[in-house]
Amino acid sequence: MVATQHQRISFQSLIKLCSVVGLLAFLFPGIVLSQTSFPQITHVYPAVIERGKTSEITLYCETSNPSNPIAVLFAGSGIKAEGIPETGKTTELKIKVTVDKTAMPGMREFRLACASGASTVGQILIADLPVVIEKTTPHADFATAQPIAIGSIVSGLISAKEQVDAYKFTVKAGQTVSFGVVSHRFFYKRHSQFLAIDPMISIHDSTGRELAANDDFHFADPSVSYKFTSPGEYMVVVRDVDYAASVNMPYNLVVTSGPYVTWCYPLALSPKGPFQVKVGGGNVPENPVTLEGISNAKDSGSTLNALIKTEAGLSNSFPVYLSSLKIIEESTTNTDTSFPCTINGRILKPGEADIFPIKLKKGESIIAEIRARRLGSELDSFLSITDDKGKIVASNDDQSNATKDSYLAYTATADGNFKIVVRDLLNRGGPGFNYLLNITHEEPDFIANCDDDKAGISPGMAAAWYVRVKRTGGFTGPITFHPENLPSGITMVPLTLPETQNDGLLLFQCAKDAKPSASLVNIIAKAKYKDKDGKEKEIIKRVNPLTELKMPGGGRSTWPVETQIIAITPEKDILEIKVSPEKIVLEPGKTIAIDVEIVRAENYKGRVSLDVRHQHLGQIFGNPLPPGVTILDTGAKTALSEKETKGKILLKVAPDAKPFAEVPICVLANVSLNFTVKRGYASSPIMVNIPAN
Repeated sequence: MVATQHQRISFQSLIKLCSVVGLLAFLFPGIVLSQTSFPQITHVYPAVIERGKTSEITLYCETSNPSNPIAVLFAGSGIKAEGIPETGKTTELKIKVTVDKTAMPGMREFRLACASGASTVGQILIADLPVVIEKTTPHADFATAQPIAIGSIVSGLISAKEQVDAYKFTVKAGQTVSFGVVSHRFFYKRHSQFLAIDPMISIHDSTGRELAANDDFHFADPSVSYKFTSPGEYMVVVRDVDYAASVNMPYNLVVTSGPYVTWCYPLALSPKGPFQVKVGGGNVPENPVTLEGISNAKDSGSTLNALIKTEAGLSNSFPVYLSSLKIIEESTTNTDTSFPCTINGRILKPGEADIFPIKLKKGESIIAEIRARRLGSELDSFLSITDDKGKIVASNDDQSNATKDSYLAYTATADGNFKIVVRDLLNRGGPGFNYLLNITHEEPDFIANCDDDKAGISPGMAAAWYVRVKRTGGFTGPITFHPENLPSGITMVPLTLPETQNDGLLLFQCAKDAKPSASLVNIIAKAKYKDKDGKEKEIIKRVNPLTELKMPGGGRSTWPVETQIIAITPEKDILEIKVSPEKIVLEPGKTIAIDVEIVRAENYKGRVSLDVRHQHLGQIFGNPLPPGVTILDTGAKTALSEKETKGKILLKVAPDAKPFAEVPICVLANVSLNFTVKRGYASSPIMVNIPAN
């Protein structure tokens, strides 16, 4: 809650963590002996910055050192940061951040590059309201409540169990005030998936009587608007629903009598406009209103944050989607849905289902995709396709573990009349249950993801990311990968995935004379195919970055993020990885040895594990080996003890392995930072192929 309490509890947590680390070190000798951990960001505090201001925030890391900053880089435009130089071993870093008045409000990702490496993703809220910092003394009831003005945003922390934070404000008779919390929405991308809070808010009069309350509105974050009939002083209370606490999960409490948007309709707009929507929430117009902030619209298929403006000021930001497809509104009179199209729909009543008739020919393939939760809707969609007899022939609840939005592909087995059906999974409904439905022909395509999203590379060294593609619509062609905005001194080994492979290695090499620097980078995937008329078409898309999540129990997972960072950073535990041979011609039925020698930094004596795959506890997150090539355990040496420097990796080629074009692999020298997190130092590329006879 308060600065001193935050420090005190953080210190206590550190002691507990050290006890756990000590136990793990006893059970797994060498596992925590790394000297160089990349910054593992937990949060920043304050967790919000006002537009047009320069503010000082503190960045907090988990058992890692963010000092000696090289750069702090934010997604989007209009934000710049200047690190306050700090040296020594610390888990905190103070940063001055300037937000331009024209910067778009909303959640922003950022990355830190410092001497020890490139950071996990951090997040901060950009807002229009003046920021109030939670006071340093307890304020749990009306008598001790912290006074705040309506039209402000409070940054606070629930850092002790059973903690209750109360804020006092004064209203006029008949005034409507909106209250909202942004807290749990930070959690999804946070590296450490521990100690989350589930915030709730309640409104009280001066006697303590509860007038209104809300737990979950925007996912686990609460929101409520309330019209006060009598003037006077009132109180809003923020707490965890179970009176739990987290020392590294701040909350931002919005208190405003201005426009506060909780939903908008339609969700899909044309990039050409008009940019008019109907909105719901507190103190918002009843009639459609023109959106602010999207006059310079991007290409179709993009999501933008928008605002509305009234006499009471600017609203909070909310997402809308731009589509170049024909945009239509749902209708009960539709007898045939002409596609490709984008349909704006609403589930206004519990139990309601929207039905879109569609005619398909035998062999015709379509894709139906919902965007709702990703655009702030309350809808947990369930999507299905039925035939002319009402039988469900395809259905989907969630597209992936990272979204509640539905997606399905279907190929008709006969000519017929079909229906696409949209409903809420739990048969709920209401004005905030809006969605857009994209219906397109399924064409050759692919989805590409990249694991990891950060790379701190020392001069003369290399770092590995792993791409994984999912081919759709019958696409089987090669895919090439191209980096954008690499720091000076960094190059990427060319990669083309042949048609038989869906995993590949992106290997970044740093020149020996490269100077410390950092950039937010993009990876672009390109491919070509011929359509049914024989015309050549090209697919160009950004590879989706995935961030690593450290899960309770020692597991590892990933989550989609916006940013990827590559930085040239001086500190390292491994100085060099020597491999031999550097080019391998694989022969079916043969076993090939890769000899490995590592050169340790003087202060690193811990264990090192060797691999050519990206894996954790047996789960493979990336495997660049050609199909039919596996790793042998017997006879190999992939675990190096504290004093060992030489190892061996054995590759076994299946007798029936098919010819394969040349692709890069590398040897990873993995250094454990804790039981879950590893830092992988990469060798120079090893080019492998299986030649045709």
